[in-house]
Amino acid sequence: MSPHFLAKVRSKLRVRALVRQKILGHSTQQVFARMYQRNSWANAESASGDGSDLEQTTVVRKELSRLIADFNIRTLLDAPCGDFYWMKEVDRHGCRYLGVDIVPQMIAVNERNYGNDTTSFAVLDIMKDELPRVDLIVCRDCLVHLPLEGGVKALQAFFKSGSTYLLSTTYPGLVKRNRPLYITGNWRPLDLERAPFFLPAPLRVINEGCTETEDYAEKSLGLWILNPPAGMATR
Repeated sequence: MSPHFLAKVRSKLRVRALVRQKILGHSTQQVFARMYQRNSWANAESASGDGSDLEQTTVVRKELSRLIADFNIRTLLDAPCGDFYWMKEVDRHGCRYLGVDIVPQMIAVNERNYGNDTTSFAVLDIMKDELPRVDLIVCRDCLVHLPLEGGVKALQAFFKSGSTYLLSTTYPGLVKRNRPLYITGNWRPLDLERAPFFLPAPLRVINEGCTETEDYAEKSLGLWILNPPAGMATR
């Protein structure tokens, strides 16, 4: 069987499981914890899925290291951090790192395996919890898995933190409008310059060079200064 066929089968099984969890009324934490426990993304390298393996993050790792140096980033919040698989390979130039995620089991493993004087992890829900003030928030491959209102809440939390920069997944020019997502944990591409996010043109765009079967060549990371856009309330 071809890799493309297997990817489609895995995707259908994952969506069926997510539908069952929605019917059962599972919380966002329960949804993502179960995906982690079952390795729902079925990637041989990373529990966070194909987009977090070393092949798909080649450009990201290089460009994130360059960005940290260019903007003199001394503190970084990775929200969510997933299993830290690719991020552990980034040259952070001594910058202090805090990885947060909604899955307690994953955070415990990360802290045990990677925690040190400059690298730490914590359980946080970016849609509800207060976030620390840092130089740079990295939010990769997250908002695409949340309903639109959840994505807005996460951005509001980023603004409220008082942090300086946001680096987040966006698909510039791919979609005419951002589609709702009715099943948390499923996904679709988002353009953060469109409603309901209304972010301005980014300071920098990093095209990831994505070659995933079920993703798009437009997949990018946009860098923004964290000033709330006029169309979005911060509370």
